[in-house]
Amino acid sequence: MTDQAAAAERIRQLAADIRAASPALLEGNGRGLVIVAGGARIFTNAYVLVHMLRHALKSELPVELWYFGQAEISPAMAALLEPLGVRLVDATPVIAATGANIRDGWQLKSFALLHSSFAEALLLDADQVPVSDPAACFDWPEYGAAGAVFWPDIIDLRNDNAIWPLLGLEARRAVSLESGQLLVDRRRHAAALWAAVRLNEAADDLYRLIYGDKDTYLCAWEMLGASYALVPQRPYVDEFMLVQRDFDGNALFQHRTNAKWQYGGEQRKLFGFQHEAACLAAMAELETKWSGHAFTAPDRSLAARELERNLIAAGELVLECADEPACAIRLEAHGEVSTGRAVDRRHWWVEEDEGRLRLILAGSDRPGYMLERGEDRIWRGKRQRVPIVDVSVYGAGGGAPAAPPAVPGLIDELLRAGGAFGGPAGVPQRLVDAISLVANVLPGVRERIMALAALQADPVVAERLQELARRITPPPPLNAVNRTLNLDIGYVRAEIKE
Repeated sequence: MTDQAAAAERIRQLAADIRAASPALLEGNGRGLVIVAGGARIFTNAYVLVHMLRHALKSELPVELWYFGQAEISPAMAALLEPLGVRLVDATPVIAATGANIRDGWQLKSFALLHSSFAEALLLDADQVPVSDPAACFDWPEYGAAGAVFWPDIIDLRNDNAIWPLLGLEARRAVSLESGQLLVDRRRHAAALWAAVRLNEAADDLYRLIYGDKDTYLCAWEMLGASYALVPQRPYVDEFMLVQRDFDGNALFQHRTNAKWQYGGEQRKLFGFQHEAACLAAMAELETKWSGHAFTAPDRSLAARELERNLIAAGELVLECADEPACAIRLEAHGEVSTGRAVDRRHWWVEEDEGRLRLILAGSDRPGYMLERGEDRIWRGKRQRVPIVDVSVYGAGGGAPAAPPAVPGLIDELLRAGGAFGGPAGVPQRLVDAISLVANVLPGVRERIMALAALQADPVVAERLQELARRITPPPPLNAVNRTLNLDIGYVRAEIKE
């Protein structure tokens, strides 16, 4: 059997399983927005979206933002969303608890809808900018009658697309959906949402026939005969943006598909785009408060963390380099640098090495400055880029906060409690499970254990730590879904009439 034939058989079996299943009913509370926005680039757009919703449109709709772990949404990024009333949902433990095969942002959209806390949800892509408060969508009579509203794309599914017979659906030319927005009553359409997730789990097979998640909703609803309302007008479109409409034909959602907001870059000006000033104000505020990177500091001792709190509380410090004028620098919570930020000092942390505390100022991918605290409470060290020169950091009053006593970090304590530094040979499975759980949440755990192994004088302990690092269960891979669909095969350009 060829790979194509095997994939076709898997899709047929999946369709049969979906029709035979009786998924659980869904519950929830209230109405709200669901956004999938992991990673610095998409987070930037989500921040602009939520900021303008709150400030320009005065929208009070609750918001859930779904993502894959701290590698996508760092503590600093989470803190930026908190005052905007965003509930963050790390999908990683939810996926693990359900056993779902979700590893890609397109797949995560349907999964987030299925597992949202809202009874009624409006799914919005992060690169959207609504024209008016989208809360009004929930009161549309079309939505009240059908319990779901879909929006059309500028392409159609062809009648000879292989997806139709494989899913047991009537072959026809059909309006393809644009899933940058989707409105659904989860209580009424629990089965269809569950079916959409199942279809997206089969992305490696289905995404060869349909483009991403967009038409999995159409297929799921059609397979189960579920009701939905389709906005009758196609979107306004140019090469950078789709403008989706309401049922009266008025512009509602400005989807910047090819003009995403760029952190630190020039923003593309679009003809007719509404709320540009509010969006640019949001970008300016974001660039002041955040480095533009999903940064999470490595595992540190409690003493290092305490000293970090002292450095934050100290406020404005002075950074001196031998070949540059002294400048002010402010070290913020979650490893961010505000005043004095530069390409090689975007982030910072304090690390402990054999009882010595070291201040690290870092760029996006490597340390830029490494300093140790002297008895006069001034940090001294070297800049790491060429030319390597002496540097110092001290408080405006002449000294830095006193250092607390050194204490082992979280990983060190877990290893000690789990018997990694002594006891019988081998690595207990309970320790592997515990460390794997931490590694799924915090980056750099495997590297920390390997570094500890290299420091061990006892070869038995070193080997035990190396074995533990090898046995850590990695989190599920992301962005591994096949997206190599040729749109000319299964789709055709729609005729758009005004």
